[in-house]
Amino acid sequence: MSYFKTKDKKDCCACSACIHSCPVHAIKFERDEEGFDYPIINNEICINCGLCEKVCPVAHPIYDNEQYPKTYALYLRDVKERQRSSSGGVFYAIALWVLERGGVVFGSIIDEQNQVYHIGVDNLQDLQQLRGSKYVQSALKNVFKEIKLNLQAGRWCYFVGTGCQVAGLNAYLRKKYDTLITSDLVCHGVPSQWMFDQHIYYLEKKYKGRVSDYRFRDNRIGGGSEIFSLTTKKGKKRTIINPTYLLSPYLYSFMYAMTCRYSCYDCKFAKVPRQGDITLADYWGSKDFFPDMDNSKGISLCLLNTEMGKRIWEFLKDEFDYSESNVNDAAKNNLNLISTSTPHSNRSFIYEKVREEGYKKVAKEAFRVKNFNRVWINAYINQSLFLSAFLKVLSNIKHKLLD
Repeated sequence: MSYFKTKDKKDCCACSACIHSCPVHAIKFERDEEGFDYPIINNEICINCGLCEKVCPVAHPIYDNEQYPKTYALYLRDVKERQRSSSGGVFYAIALWVLERGGVVFGSIIDEQNQVYHIGVDNLQDLQQLRGSKYVQSALKNVFKEIKLNLQAGRWCYFVGTGCQVAGLNAYLRKKYDTLITSDLVCHGVPSQWMFDQHIYYLEKKYKGRVSDYRFRDNRIGGGSEIFSLTTKKGKKRTIINPTYLLSPYLYSFMYAMTCRYSCYDCKFAKVPRQGDITLADYWGSKDFFPDMDNSKGISLCLLNTEMGKRIWEFLKDEFDYSESNVNDAAKNNLNLISTSTPHSNRSFIYEKVREEGYKKVAKEAFRVKNFNRVWINAYINQSLFLSAFLKVLSNIKHKLLD
């Protein structure tokens, strides 16, 4: 049963299929007290056609993709491009293939105001904005309509999003297109943009400057978490690195499922069969299964769920080092491939607590690992060792060039 009938927040993932399917534009999103969007109907113009309920992927989930998909651990052979990716660079390779055919790639960005939303790009320069993980619910805006228009014009389109977003796109389109490729991401859940805004404000107060170029993960700095640029009031710039998610209140609360949307804890798409043509994720624990693969810069997990997915794989597989795997092994260290996140005991009141007491206080009391000081010391010692080794390599290269 759809959210319009139940009004139960776990029944809406904000995929926007209902909004874009309404023939009289009677539906719009309204943001709740936690910063999540939910659809509301203008009954004065609604014609009661019921299409909004019919297209709802949460109410009517479809599982018609491969039950036993081909599964791979892989990474790009191009080390430079692999380092610029969150893990193995599979998204980039597919996106580049689409752009080379005059297509459009749709994915999430984080803009200069630290807002996360989907856009479409048709050139290599703009594609860089879509790279990297974003642990915030991405606003889809009018992307579904843009995709449909491009598909009707015969252009290739590549859409990347969470399982519910891919399901929403398929529900909205209501037909298969020969030039559409979709990738669903193995998703832990999504906090709201409002919670992320509170975190950015907290960082700016803590470090006394403006946060920009925020990255949740980055393979270029030893796989560190929460890396961002900071510009002080005097114009000085510096880079802040938290080498582990345990030192970031936002990432810590996210990883322990304190701040996700309610539908994430009852996700209809955290299972196999998956929703996209190709499922993308990190292959956590890959070294246990593939000790000969280089896991120093991240390894991707890839599932081929449809004939389209298999077709794209055949075009691109020579660009990767890869090993065949299986869903059971892949899920051992990535449970969200086959199951939902379990809500933390704080979830029912944590947003209210942040509103009433402030993010800074909650960050210190609830969004913090035990033995924080010990974790901090160990993390920065390890980071210093990594940076020392990195600088030593640069120094050796410099001396060789001078010689």
